[in-house]
Amino acid sequence: MNIYQFMSDSPWLTFFLALITLALIDAILRYCINRPLRHANIRKHGWPPEHCDADGDFKKEDDD
Repeated sequence: MNIYQFMSDSPWLTFFLALITLALIDAILRYCINRPLRHANIRKHGWPPEHCDADGDFKKEDDD
């Protein structure tokens, strides 16, 4: 049995396997690539940036 026979014999199973595969690729890209890069950026530049308060919200400008 090759891939085309499997796909034509069970299209719903093929569809859900494709969804699972796309979810795994999304998780890999999101957590295995994005998080280490974010960590390195925060380590290099510090947290919070000057325009944010401690929890990351934008600081309110005082017009005094």
